[in-house]
Amino acid sequence: MIPSPIPSLRRILAPALLLAAPAGLLLAPRPAHAAPAHVIITVPAALDPAATGLPAQLADWRQTGAVDDAFLLSAAPAKNPAFAAVAVLEFPNEDCLARWEQKSAAMLAPGLIVTPADRLDHGETFPRDSTKAIFLAAEYAVTAAPEAYRRYVDGYVTPEMESLRTRQKVLTSYFMFAARDRSAAPWHALLLMEYRDSVAYGRREAAMAEARQALAADPGWQALSAAKQSIRKERSLTAAAWTLLPAPALTDLPSYREQYHVIGTIRVLGSFLKFATAALEEGFVKYQPDAQFASNFTTSSEGAIGGLCTGVSDLAPAGDDAKIPDMMPFFNVYGYLPTEISVATGDYEKRGAMWPAVIVVNRDNPIAHLNLDQLDRIFGSERTGGWDIGENPDHNILFTSQYARGPETNLRTWGQLGLTGEWADRPIQTYGYIAPGFAVYFQRKVMHWSTKYNPNFREYVEPKEAEPGAAGRPVSSDRMLDEISRDKYGIGWAAMFHAQYYPNLKVLALAPGAGTAYVDYTPENVSNRTYPLARDCYFYVNREPGRPLDPKVREFMRFVLSREGQQIIAHTGFFYPLTREYLEAQLRKLD
Repeated sequence: MIPSPIPSLRRILAPALLLAAPAGLLLAPRPAHAAPAHVIITVPAALDPAATGLPAQLADWRQTGAVDDAFLLSAAPAKNPAFAAVAVLEFPNEDCLARWEQKSAAMLAPGLIVTPADRLDHGETFPRDSTKAIFLAAEYAVTAAPEAYRRYVDGYVTPEMESLRTRQKVLTSYFMFAARDRSAAPWHALLLMEYRDSVAYGRREAAMAEARQALAADPGWQALSAAKQSIRKERSLTAAAWTLLPAPALTDLPSYREQYHVIGTIRVLGSFLKFATAALEEGFVKYQPDAQFASNFTTSSEGAIGGLCTGVSDLAPAGDDAKIPDMMPFFNVYGYLPTEISVATGDYEKRGAMWPAVIVVNRDNPIAHLNLDQLDRIFGSERTGGWDIGENPDHNILFTSQYARGPETNLRTWGQLGLTGEWADRPIQTYGYIAPGFAVYFQRKVMHWSTKYNPNFREYVEPKEAEPGAAGRPVSSDRMLDEISRDKYGIGWAAMFHAQYYPNLKVLALAPGAGTAYVDYTPENVSNRTYPLARDCYFYVNREPGRPLDPKVREFMRFVLSREGQQIIAHTGFFYPLTREYLEAQLRKLD
Protein backbone atom coordinates (compact mmCIF):
# COMPACT_ATOMS: atom_id res chain seq x y z
CA MET A 1 0.00 0.00 0.00
CA ILE A 2 1.01 3.59 -0.55
CA PRO A 3 1.57 5.14 2.89
CA SER A 4 -1.02 7.64 4.01
CA PRO A 5 -0.15 11.24 3.14
CA ILE A 6 2.12 13.24 5.45
CA PRO A 7 2.33 17.03 5.50
CA SER A 8 3.99 17.89 2.20
CA LEU A 9 7.00 20.13 1.75
CA ARG A 10 5.54 21.41 -1.50
CA ARG A 11 5.74 25.15 -1.61
CA ILE A 12 6.63 28.19 -3.49
CA LEU A 13 9.15 28.06 -0.77
CA ALA A 14 7.61 29.19 2.47
CA PRO A 15 9.74 28.71 5.61
CA ALA A 16 6.69 27.99 7.74
CA LEU A 17 6.20 24.71 5.91
CA LEU A 18 9.69 23.45 6.71
CA LEU A 19 9.19 22.57 10.35
CA ALA A 20 10.24 19.04 11.24
CA ALA A 21 10.73 17.12 14.45
CA PRO A 22 14.35 17.11 15.69
CA ALA A 23 16.29 14.00 14.77
CA GLY A 24 19.17 12.96 16.98
CA LEU A 25 21.90 10.37 16.61
CA LEU A 26 20.35 6.92 16.41
CA LEU A 27 21.98 4.65 18.96
CA ALA A 28 19.31 1.96 18.83
CA PRO A 29 19.58 -0.46 15.91
CA ARG A 30 17.34 0.25 12.96
CA PRO A 31 15.77 -2.31 10.64
CA ALA A 32 18.03 -3.21 7.73
CA HIS A 33 14.98 -3.18 5.50
CA ALA A 34 13.97 0.42 6.27
CA ALA A 35 12.69 1.64 2.92
CA PRO A 36 14.57 4.49 1.27
CA ALA A 37 12.75 7.82 1.37
CA HIS A 38 12.55 10.15 -1.63
CA VAL A 39 11.94 13.78 -2.44
CA ILE A 40 11.32 15.08 -5.95
CA ILE A 41 12.25 18.73 -6.58
CA THR A 42 10.54 20.22 -9.62
CA VAL A 43 11.94 23.35 -11.26
CA PRO A 44 9.00 24.99 -13.07
CA ALA A 45 9.45 25.70 -16.76
CA ALA A 46 9.64 29.45 -16.12
CA LEU A 47 12.79 29.10 -13.98
CA ASP A 48 16.43 28.54 -14.92
CA PRO A 49 17.75 25.64 -12.80
CA ALA A 50 21.24 27.15 -12.63
CA ALA A 51 19.86 30.47 -11.38
CA THR A 52 18.12 28.70 -8.50
CA GLY A 53 21.44 27.27 -7.26
CA LEU A 54 19.90 23.79 -7.19
CA PRO A 55 22.72 21.93 -9.00
CA ALA A 56 25.35 23.24 -6.57
CA GLN A 57 23.16 22.42 -3.58
CA LEU A 58 22.64 18.86 -4.80
CA ALA A 59 26.40 18.44 -5.20
CA ASP A 60 27.10 19.71 -1.69
CA TRP A 61 24.34 17.60 -0.12
CA ARG A 62 25.69 14.55 -1.91
CA GLN A 63 29.29 15.00 -0.73
CA THR A 64 28.35 15.73 2.90
CA GLY A 65 25.96 12.79 3.11
CA ALA A 66 22.90 14.98 3.68
CA VAL A 67 21.39 12.84 0.92
CA ASP A 68 22.31 9.29 0.04
CA ASP A 69 22.15 10.09 -3.67
CA ALA A 70 20.79 12.75 -6.01
CA PHE A 71 20.43 13.10 -9.74
CA LEU A 72 19.19 15.92 -11.93
CA LEU A 73 17.29 15.73 -15.22
CA SER A 74 16.99 18.81 -17.44
CA ALA A 75 14.11 19.07 -19.89
CA ALA A 76 15.03 18.89 -23.56
CA PRO A 77 14.12 21.94 -25.69
CA ALA A 78 10.39 21.86 -26.35
CA LYS A 79 7.54 24.26 -27.09
CA ASN A 80 5.70 23.80 -23.79
CA PRO A 81 7.84 21.71 -21.40
CA ALA A 82 6.15 20.52 -18.23
CA PHE A 83 9.20 21.52 -16.20
CA ALA A 84 12.69 22.95 -16.60
CA ALA A 85 14.32 20.26 -14.46
CA VAL A 86 13.53 17.48 -12.03
CA ALA A 87 15.84 16.39 -9.20
CA VAL A 88 15.45 13.08 -7.37
CA LEU A 89 16.83 12.93 -3.81
CA GLU A 90 17.19 9.58 -2.05
CA PHE A 91 17.55 9.12 1.72
CA PRO A 92 18.29 5.81 3.46
CA ASN A 93 15.26 6.11 5.71
CA GLU A 94 12.68 8.49 7.14
CA ASP A 95 15.03 9.70 9.90
CA CYS A 96 17.57 10.94 7.36
CA LEU A 97 14.78 12.62 5.41
CA ALA A 98 13.61 14.34 8.61
CA ARG A 99 17.13 15.67 9.24
CA TRP A 100 17.28 17.05 5.70
CA GLU A 101 13.90 18.71 6.15
CA GLN A 102 15.09 20.29 9.35
CA LYS A 103 18.60 21.37 8.33
CA SER A 104 18.79 21.68 4.56
CA ALA A 105 15.43 22.19 2.85
CA ALA A 106 15.28 25.87 3.82
CA MET A 107 18.29 26.51 1.58
CA LEU A 108 16.21 25.94 -1.55
CA ALA A 109 15.37 28.95 -3.70
CA PRO A 110 11.82 30.30 -3.90
CA GLY A 111 9.66 28.85 -6.63
CA LEU A 112 10.86 25.26 -6.42
CA ILE A 113 8.27 22.56 -5.79
CA VAL A 114 9.30 19.95 -3.22
CA THR A 115 7.33 16.72 -3.18
CA PRO A 116 7.95 13.85 -0.73
CA ALA A 117 7.27 10.68 -2.69
CA ASP A 118 7.23 6.92 -2.31
CA ARG A 119 9.14 4.87 -4.84
CA LEU A 120 6.68 2.23 -5.95
CA ASP A 121 9.09 0.33 -8.15
CA HIS A 122 12.33 0.58 -10.05
CA GLY A 123 14.68 -1.48 -12.17
CA GLU A 124 18.29 -0.81 -13.12
CA THR A 125 20.87 -2.39 -15.40
CA PHE A 126 24.55 -2.23 -14.43
CA PRO A 127 26.83 -0.94 -15.77
CA ARG A 128 25.34 1.86 -17.82
CA ASP A 129 26.30 5.31 -19.08
CA SER A 130 23.60 7.85 -18.28
CA THR A 131 25.47 10.60 -20.14
CA LYS A 132 24.39 8.97 -23.41
CA ALA A 133 20.84 8.26 -22.31
CA ILE A 134 17.59 10.00 -23.19
CA PHE A 135 15.02 10.14 -20.40
CA LEU A 136 11.25 10.38 -20.62
CA ALA A 137 9.37 11.78 -17.63
CA ALA A 138 5.68 10.85 -17.59
CA GLU A 139 3.48 12.73 -15.13
CA TYR A 140 0.09 11.30 -14.15
CA ALA A 141 -2.98 12.41 -12.26
CA VAL A 142 -4.10 9.36 -10.27
CA THR A 143 -7.83 8.86 -9.88
CA ALA A 144 -7.79 5.45 -8.20
CA ALA A 145 -7.36 4.76 -4.48
CA PRO A 146 -3.80 4.06 -3.28
CA GLU A 147 -4.39 0.30 -3.00
CA ALA A 148 -5.84 0.10 -6.51
CA TYR A 149 -2.99 2.15 -7.93
CA ARG A 150 -0.47 -0.09 -6.21
CA ARG A 151 -2.07 -3.13 -7.88
CA TYR A 152 -2.00 -1.31 -11.21
CA VAL A 153 1.72 -0.56 -10.89
CA ASP A 154 2.55 -4.13 -9.87
CA GLY A 155 0.36 -5.78 -12.49
CA TYR A 156 0.68 -3.42 -15.46
CA VAL A 157 3.54 -0.90 -15.22
CA THR A 158 6.25 -3.15 -13.81
CA PRO A 159 5.81 -6.02 -16.32
CA GLU A 160 5.87 -3.48 -19.16
CA MET A 161 9.00 -1.72 -17.87
CA GLU A 162 10.79 -4.99 -17.15
CA SER A 163 10.06 -6.21 -20.67
CA LEU A 164 11.54 -3.02 -22.11
CA ARG A 165 14.58 -3.36 -19.84
CA THR A 166 15.36 -7.08 -19.96
CA ARG A 167 13.86 -8.30 -23.27
CA GLN A 168 13.76 -5.39 -25.68
CA LYS A 169 16.77 -3.88 -23.85
CA VAL A 170 15.92 -0.30 -24.72
CA LEU A 171 15.59 0.84 -21.10
CA THR A 172 18.52 0.79 -18.69
CA SER A 173 16.52 2.05 -15.71
CA TYR A 174 13.07 3.15 -14.64
CA PHE A 175 11.70 4.72 -11.45
CA MET A 176 8.03 4.93 -10.46
CA PHE A 177 7.12 7.47 -7.77
CA ALA A 178 3.82 8.40 -6.11
CA ALA A 179 3.39 11.70 -4.29
CA ARG A 180 2.54 11.22 -0.63
CA ASP A 181 0.19 14.20 -0.63
CA ARG A 182 -1.93 14.25 -3.79
CA SER A 183 -3.55 17.55 -2.88
CA ALA A 184 -0.21 19.38 -2.90
CA ALA A 185 1.86 17.72 -5.65
CA PRO A 186 2.08 19.11 -9.17
CA TRP A 187 1.64 15.49 -10.22
CA HIS A 188 0.32 12.41 -8.45
CA ALA A 189 2.63 9.82 -10.01
CA LEU A 190 5.91 10.21 -11.88
CA LEU A 191 7.51 7.59 -14.13
CA LEU A 192 11.13 8.21 -15.18
CA MET A 193 12.35 6.02 -18.05
CA GLU A 194 16.02 5.96 -19.07
CA TYR A 195 16.57 4.88 -22.69
CA ARG A 196 20.05 3.56 -23.33
CA ASP A 197 20.92 6.02 -26.12
CA SER A 198 19.38 7.79 -29.09
CA VAL A 199 19.07 4.52 -31.02
CA ALA A 200 17.13 2.88 -28.18
CA TYR A 201 15.01 6.01 -27.81
CA GLY A 202 14.16 5.85 -31.52
CA ARG A 203 12.98 2.26 -31.05
CA ARG A 204 10.76 3.06 -28.08
CA GLU A 205 7.39 2.85 -29.85
CA ALA A 206 8.24 -0.36 -31.68
CA ALA A 207 9.68 -1.89 -28.50
CA MET A 208 6.59 -0.88 -26.54
CA ALA A 209 4.34 -2.50 -29.16
CA GLU A 210 6.36 -5.71 -28.94
CA ALA A 211 6.20 -5.71 -25.13
CA ARG A 212 2.46 -5.13 -25.05
CA GLN A 213 1.81 -7.78 -27.65
CA ALA A 214 3.62 -10.34 -25.49
CA LEU A 215 1.97 -9.18 -22.26
CA ALA A 216 -1.51 -9.24 -23.77
CA ALA A 217 -1.52 -13.03 -23.32
CA ASP A 218 -1.82 -12.42 -19.55
CA PRO A 219 -5.52 -11.86 -18.67
CA GLY A 220 -4.60 -9.86 -15.56
CA TRP A 221 -2.38 -7.47 -17.49
CA GLN A 222 -4.98 -7.20 -20.23
CA ALA A 223 -7.68 -6.26 -17.70
CA LEU A 224 -5.51 -3.54 -16.17
CA SER A 225 -4.69 -2.24 -19.65
CA ALA A 226 -8.38 -1.88 -20.42
CA ALA A 227 -9.03 -0.12 -17.09
CA LYS A 228 -5.99 2.18 -16.96
CA GLN A 229 -7.86 5.29 -18.12
CA SER A 230 -10.04 4.98 -15.04
CA ILE A 231 -6.94 4.61 -12.84
CA ARG A 232 -4.74 7.49 -14.04
CA LYS A 233 -4.65 10.27 -16.60
CA GLU A 234 -1.43 11.28 -18.33
CA ARG A 235 -0.64 14.94 -17.63
CA SER A 236 2.56 15.32 -19.62
CA LEU A 237 5.39 13.47 -21.32
CA THR A 238 8.73 15.30 -21.30
CA ALA A 239 12.07 14.28 -22.81
CA ALA A 240 15.04 15.08 -20.59
CA ALA A 241 18.78 14.58 -20.27
CA TRP A 242 20.88 13.53 -17.30
CA THR A 243 22.75 16.56 -15.99
CA LEU A 244 26.19 16.27 -14.43
CA LEU A 245 26.22 18.00 -11.07
CA PRO A 246 28.97 20.55 -10.48
CA ALA A 247 31.86 19.80 -8.18
CA PRO A 248 31.15 20.57 -4.51
CA ALA A 249 32.74 23.72 -3.12
CA LEU A 250 34.98 22.05 -0.45
CA THR A 251 36.07 25.48 0.79
CA ASP A 252 37.68 23.97 3.92
CA LEU A 253 40.30 22.11 1.85
CA PRO A 254 43.57 23.73 0.73
CA SER A 255 43.75 24.90 -2.87
CA TYR A 256 46.48 23.54 -5.15
CA ARG A 257 49.61 25.66 -5.54
CA GLU A 258 52.51 24.51 -7.70
CA GLN A 259 55.71 23.70 -5.81
CA TYR A 260 57.51 21.82 -8.60
CA HIS A 261 57.15 22.21 -12.35
CA VAL A 262 56.61 18.74 -13.80
CA ILE A 263 58.21 17.88 -17.12
CA GLY A 264 57.90 14.31 -18.28
CA THR A 265 55.79 11.20 -17.88
CA ILE A 266 54.15 9.74 -14.79
CA ARG A 267 53.44 6.02 -15.23
CA VAL A 268 50.20 4.69 -13.70
CA LEU A 269 49.14 1.04 -13.38
CA GLY A 270 46.17 -0.14 -11.37
CA SER A 271 42.52 0.79 -10.88
CA PHE A 272 40.73 3.55 -12.76
CA LEU A 273 38.66 4.11 -9.57
CA LYS A 274 35.39 4.61 -11.41
CA PHE A 275 36.86 7.20 -13.82
CA ALA A 276 38.50 9.20 -11.00
CA THR A 277 42.11 8.32 -11.87
CA ALA A 278 41.84 9.47 -15.48
CA ALA A 279 39.91 12.58 -14.43
CA LEU A 280 42.63 13.47 -11.93
CA GLU A 281 45.28 13.09 -14.62
CA GLU A 282 43.34 15.36 -16.96
CA GLY A 283 42.82 17.91 -14.20
CA PHE A 284 46.52 17.92 -13.26
CA VAL A 285 47.64 18.63 -16.82
CA LYS A 286 45.57 21.82 -16.79
CA TYR A 287 47.90 23.11 -14.07
CA GLN A 288 51.02 21.30 -15.30
CA PRO A 289 50.86 21.34 -19.13
CA ASP A 290 54.34 19.78 -19.51
CA ALA A 291 53.27 16.66 -17.61
CA GLN A 292 51.92 13.58 -19.32
CA PHE A 293 50.66 10.20 -18.19
CA ALA A 294 51.12 6.65 -19.41
CA SER A 295 48.23 4.71 -17.84
CA ASN A 296 47.23 1.06 -17.83
CA PHE A 297 44.05 0.11 -15.99
CA THR A 298 43.69 -3.45 -17.27
CA THR A 299 44.90 -5.08 -14.03
CA SER A 300 42.63 -2.96 -11.82
CA SER A 301 43.53 -3.00 -8.10
CA GLU A 302 44.86 -6.58 -8.17
CA GLY A 303 47.94 -5.67 -10.23
CA ALA A 304 48.63 -2.24 -8.79
CA ILE A 305 51.39 -3.15 -6.31
CA GLY A 306 52.95 -5.48 -8.90
CA GLY A 307 53.58 -2.51 -11.18
CA LEU A 308 55.46 -0.71 -8.41
CA CYS A 309 57.35 -3.85 -7.46
CA THR A 310 58.65 -4.43 -10.99
CA GLY A 311 59.41 -0.76 -11.56
CA VAL A 312 57.05 -0.35 -14.54
CA SER A 313 54.89 2.25 -12.79
CA ASP A 314 55.25 5.24 -10.50
CA LEU A 315 51.71 5.23 -9.10
CA ALA A 316 49.45 2.34 -8.09
CA PRO A 317 45.78 3.38 -7.67
CA ALA A 318 43.75 0.74 -5.85
CA GLY A 319 40.23 0.44 -4.54
CA ASP A 320 40.90 -2.54 -2.30
CA ASP A 321 43.31 -2.54 0.64
CA ALA A 322 46.64 -4.06 -0.38
CA LYS A 323 46.95 -7.65 0.78
CA ILE A 324 49.86 -9.41 2.47
CA PRO A 325 50.66 -11.32 -0.78
CA ASP A 326 50.76 -7.94 -2.56
CA MET A 327 53.06 -6.44 0.04
CA MET A 328 55.56 -9.26 0.51
CA PRO A 329 57.03 -9.31 -3.04
CA PHE A 330 57.53 -5.54 -2.87
CA PHE A 331 59.11 -5.87 0.57
CA ASN A 332 61.40 -8.66 -0.62
CA VAL A 333 62.63 -6.49 -3.51
CA TYR A 334 63.04 -3.16 -1.70
CA GLY A 335 63.20 -3.96 2.01
CA TYR A 336 60.33 -1.64 2.89
CA LEU A 337 56.63 -1.26 2.14
CA PRO A 338 55.03 0.91 -0.52
CA THR A 339 53.59 4.08 0.97
CA GLU A 340 49.80 3.97 1.16
CA ILE A 341 47.99 7.27 0.61
CA SER A 342 44.23 7.51 0.97
CA VAL A 343 42.66 9.71 -1.72
CA ALA A 344 38.90 9.22 -1.18
CA THR A 345 36.32 7.84 1.23
CA GLY A 346 34.06 5.05 0.00
CA ASP A 347 30.40 5.71 -0.70
CA TYR A 348 27.48 4.86 1.61
CA GLU A 349 26.04 1.99 -0.46
CA LYS A 350 26.50 2.60 -4.17
CA ARG A 351 27.55 -0.51 -6.10
CA GLY A 352 31.26 -0.59 -6.89
CA ALA A 353 31.99 2.50 -4.78
CA MET A 354 33.82 1.04 -1.76
CA TRP A 355 30.83 0.91 0.58
CA PRO A 356 31.46 -0.04 4.23
CA ALA A 357 30.27 -3.17 5.93
CA VAL A 358 27.22 -3.10 8.17
CA ILE A 359 26.90 -5.42 11.14
CA VAL A 360 23.53 -7.18 11.06
CA VAL A 361 21.68 -9.38 13.51
CA ASN A 362 18.25 -10.95 13.62
CA ARG A 363 15.62 -8.35 14.48
CA ASP A 364 14.61 -10.34 17.59
CA ASN A 365 18.09 -9.88 19.05
CA PRO A 366 18.02 -7.21 21.81
CA ILE A 367 21.63 -6.13 21.24
CA ALA A 368 21.79 -2.42 20.29
CA HIS A 369 25.43 -1.66 19.49
CA LEU A 370 28.98 -3.00 19.54
CA ASN A 371 32.53 -1.67 19.35
CA LEU A 372 35.32 -2.88 17.06
CA ASP A 373 37.16 -4.67 19.87
CA GLN A 374 34.02 -6.70 20.57
CA LEU A 375 33.70 -7.48 16.86
CA ASP A 376 37.28 -8.76 16.86
CA ARG A 377 36.51 -11.03 19.80
CA ILE A 378 33.27 -12.24 18.18
CA PHE A 379 34.50 -12.88 14.63
CA GLY A 380 38.18 -13.52 15.37
CA SER A 381 40.02 -16.05 17.46
CA GLU A 382 42.93 -16.27 19.88
CA ARG A 383 46.26 -15.51 18.20
CA THR A 384 49.95 -15.03 18.87
CA GLY A 385 50.08 -11.68 17.08
CA GLY A 386 48.87 -9.51 14.25
CA TRP A 387 50.31 -7.53 11.37
CA ASP A 388 51.29 -3.90 11.83
CA ILE A 389 51.12 -2.46 8.33
CA GLY A 390 51.04 1.15 7.23
CA GLU A 391 51.24 2.49 10.78
CA ASN A 392 54.93 2.35 11.63
CA PRO A 393 57.31 5.04 10.34
CA ASP A 394 59.88 2.61 8.95
CA HIS A 395 57.47 1.22 6.35
CA ASN A 396 58.19 -2.35 7.43
CA ILE A 397 55.89 -5.34 7.60
CA LEU A 398 55.85 -6.28 11.25
CA PHE A 399 54.09 -9.20 12.85
CA THR A 400 53.85 -8.18 16.46
CA SER A 401 52.70 -9.76 19.72
CA GLN A 402 51.12 -6.40 20.55
CA TYR A 403 47.95 -7.83 18.99
CA ALA A 404 48.18 -11.23 20.69
CA ARG A 405 45.28 -12.43 22.79
CA GLY A 406 44.29 -15.69 24.43
CA PRO A 407 41.14 -17.83 24.15
CA GLU A 408 39.75 -16.31 27.36
CA THR A 409 39.26 -13.02 25.47
CA ASN A 410 36.97 -14.58 22.87
CA LEU A 411 33.28 -13.68 22.94
CA ARG A 412 31.35 -16.82 22.12
CA THR A 413 27.96 -16.46 23.87
CA TRP A 414 25.43 -13.64 23.88
CA GLY A 415 25.57 -13.60 27.68
CA GLN A 416 29.18 -12.37 27.44
CA LEU A 417 27.77 -9.29 25.73
CA GLY A 418 25.32 -8.65 28.55
CA LEU A 419 22.21 -10.43 27.27
CA THR A 420 20.21 -12.41 29.81
CA GLY A 421 17.42 -14.97 29.95
CA GLU A 422 17.20 -17.30 26.97
CA TRP A 423 20.10 -15.47 25.30
CA ALA A 424 22.66 -15.85 28.07
CA ASP A 425 24.10 -19.26 27.13
CA ARG A 426 23.36 -19.21 23.42
CA PRO A 427 26.42 -19.42 21.12
CA ILE A 428 27.04 -16.48 18.81
CA GLN A 429 26.88 -17.85 15.25
CA THR A 430 29.06 -15.75 12.90
CA TYR A 431 28.56 -15.14 9.19
CA GLY A 432 30.57 -13.13 6.64
CA TYR A 433 32.44 -12.85 3.37
CA ILE A 434 35.57 -14.72 2.36
CA ALA A 435 36.38 -13.25 -1.10
CA PRO A 436 39.72 -11.42 -0.69
CA GLY A 437 38.78 -7.79 -1.41
CA PHE A 438 36.02 -7.41 1.14
CA ALA A 439 37.46 -9.94 3.60
CA VAL A 440 40.89 -8.28 3.79
CA TYR A 441 39.27 -4.92 4.50
CA PHE A 442 37.31 -6.45 7.40
CA GLN A 443 40.38 -8.25 8.74
CA ARG A 444 42.34 -5.00 8.62
CA LYS A 445 39.66 -2.84 10.28
CA VAL A 446 38.60 -5.35 12.93
CA MET A 447 41.16 -8.16 13.40
CA HIS A 448 44.57 -6.47 12.98
CA TRP A 449 45.03 -8.25 9.65
CA SER A 450 44.62 -11.67 11.31
CA THR A 451 43.04 -14.47 9.30
CA LYS A 452 42.11 -16.54 12.36
CA TYR A 453 38.33 -16.55 12.48
CA ASN A 454 35.90 -17.88 15.04
CA PRO A 455 35.76 -21.64 14.28
CA ASN A 456 32.00 -21.41 13.60
CA PHE A 457 32.45 -18.66 10.99
CA ARG A 458 30.27 -19.40 7.96
CA GLU A 459 31.85 -18.20 4.70
CA TYR A 460 30.02 -16.65 1.75
CA VAL A 461 30.73 -14.72 -1.44
CA GLU A 462 28.69 -12.40 -3.66
CA PRO A 463 26.40 -14.25 -6.08
CA LYS A 464 28.61 -13.37 -9.06
CA GLU A 465 31.52 -15.18 -7.36
CA ALA A 466 29.56 -18.33 -6.51
CA GLU A 467 29.50 -21.34 -8.83
CA PRO A 468 26.32 -21.36 -10.93
CA GLY A 469 23.67 -23.85 -9.95
CA ALA A 470 22.97 -25.92 -6.89
CA ALA A 471 26.57 -26.03 -5.65
CA GLY A 472 26.87 -22.26 -5.56
CA ARG A 473 23.57 -21.29 -3.97
CA PRO A 474 24.45 -22.37 -0.38
CA VAL A 475 27.56 -20.12 -0.35
CA SER A 476 25.98 -17.05 -1.97
CA SER A 477 25.69 -13.95 0.20
CA ASP A 478 21.95 -13.73 -0.36
CA ARG A 479 21.67 -17.15 1.30
CA MET A 480 23.77 -15.80 4.18
CA LEU A 481 21.34 -12.95 4.80
CA ASP A 482 18.41 -15.32 4.56
CA GLU A 483 20.01 -17.57 7.18
CA ILE A 484 20.63 -14.70 9.62
CA SER A 485 17.01 -13.67 9.08
CA ARG A 486 16.02 -17.08 10.48
CA ASP A 487 18.85 -17.45 13.02
CA LYS A 488 18.01 -15.55 16.22
CA TYR A 489 21.54 -16.05 17.48
CA GLY A 490 23.42 -15.10 14.32
CA ILE A 491 25.53 -12.04 13.49
CA GLY A 492 27.13 -11.13 10.18
CA TRP A 493 28.69 -8.37 8.14
CA ALA A 494 27.30 -7.43 4.76
CA ALA A 495 26.54 -4.68 2.27
CA MET A 496 23.64 -2.41 3.14
CA PHE A 497 22.27 -2.47 -0.41
CA HIS A 498 21.81 -6.23 0.02
CA ALA A 499 20.73 -6.28 3.68
CA GLN A 500 18.00 -3.67 3.26
CA TYR A 501 15.82 -6.18 1.43
CA TYR A 502 15.66 -8.59 4.39
CA PRO A 503 12.90 -7.55 6.81
CA ASN A 504 14.11 -9.77 9.67
CA LEU A 505 17.50 -8.04 9.92
CA LYS A 506 18.58 -4.92 11.77
CA VAL A 507 21.79 -2.90 11.61
CA LEU A 508 23.86 -2.17 14.72
CA ALA A 509 25.47 1.15 15.64
CA LEU A 510 29.26 0.84 16.08
CA ALA A 511 31.97 2.49 18.16
CA PRO A 512 35.71 2.48 17.35
CA GLY A 513 36.58 1.30 20.86
CA ALA A 514 35.39 0.81 24.42
CA GLY A 515 34.18 4.05 25.98
CA THR A 516 33.78 5.85 22.65
CA ALA A 517 30.52 7.04 21.13
CA TYR A 518 28.38 4.67 19.09
CA VAL A 519 27.78 5.82 15.53
CA ASP A 520 24.80 4.94 13.38
CA TYR A 521 25.24 3.89 9.77
CA THR A 522 24.15 6.95 7.76
CA PRO A 523 25.52 8.75 4.68
CA GLU A 524 26.62 11.67 6.89
CA ASN A 525 28.62 9.39 9.20
CA VAL A 526 30.29 7.62 6.29
CA SER A 527 31.12 10.92 4.60
CA ASN A 528 32.61 12.46 7.74
CA ARG A 529 34.42 9.18 8.53
CA THR A 530 32.96 8.79 12.02
CA TYR A 531 31.46 5.42 11.05
CA PRO A 532 34.27 3.08 12.21
CA LEU A 533 34.17 0.76 9.19
CA ALA A 534 34.44 3.47 6.51
CA ARG A 535 36.57 2.40 3.53
CA ASP A 536 39.22 4.14 1.46
CA CYS A 537 40.50 4.38 -2.08
CA TYR A 538 44.29 4.49 -2.24
CA PHE A 539 47.27 5.48 -4.32
CA TYR A 540 50.41 3.47 -3.48
CA VAL A 541 53.86 4.93 -4.22
CA ASN A 542 57.42 3.72 -3.90
CA ARG A 543 59.10 5.95 -1.35
CA GLU A 544 62.25 4.75 0.37
CA PRO A 545 62.29 5.67 4.07
CA GLY A 546 64.50 8.70 4.72
CA ARG A 547 64.60 9.72 1.08
CA PRO A 548 62.35 12.17 -0.80
CA LEU A 549 59.57 10.97 -3.04
CA ASP A 550 60.01 11.34 -6.80
CA PRO A 551 59.17 15.06 -7.26
CA LYS A 552 56.85 14.39 -10.21
CA VAL A 553 54.87 11.88 -8.16
CA ARG A 554 54.87 14.10 -5.09
CA GLU A 555 53.51 17.05 -7.08
CA PHE A 556 50.72 14.96 -8.59
CA MET A 557 49.78 13.59 -5.17
CA ARG A 558 49.70 17.14 -3.80
CA PHE A 559 47.17 17.93 -6.51
CA VAL A 560 45.09 14.85 -5.69
CA LEU A 561 45.07 15.93 -2.04
CA SER A 562 44.07 19.51 -2.84
CA ARG A 563 40.64 21.11 -3.05
CA GLU A 564 40.73 20.84 -6.84
CA GLY A 565 41.71 17.18 -6.78
CA GLN A 566 39.09 16.27 -4.20
CA GLN A 567 36.46 18.14 -6.22
CA ILE A 568 37.30 15.92 -9.19
CA ILE A 569 36.94 12.79 -7.04
CA ALA A 570 33.61 13.97 -5.61
CA HIS A 571 32.45 14.97 -9.09
CA THR A 572 32.53 11.37 -10.28
CA GLY A 573 29.62 10.65 -7.92
CA PHE A 574 31.12 7.37 -6.64
CA PHE A 575 33.19 8.49 -3.64
CA TYR A 576 33.21 11.08 -0.88
CA PRO A 577 36.11 13.55 -0.64
CA LEU A 578 38.40 13.31 2.36
CA THR A 579 37.80 15.36 5.48
CA ARG A 580 40.37 18.10 6.09
CA GLU A 581 41.92 16.38 9.11
CA TYR A 582 42.32 13.08 7.29
CA LEU A 583 43.57 14.79 4.13
CA GLU A 584 46.28 16.62 6.09
CA ALA A 585 47.41 13.29 7.54
CA GLN A 586 47.82 11.94 3.98
CA LEU A 587 49.80 15.03 2.91
CA ARG A 588 52.30 14.40 5.70
CA LYS A 589 53.14 11.05 4.11
CA LEU A 590 54.61 12.88 1.10
CA ASP A 591 57.41 14.53 3.12
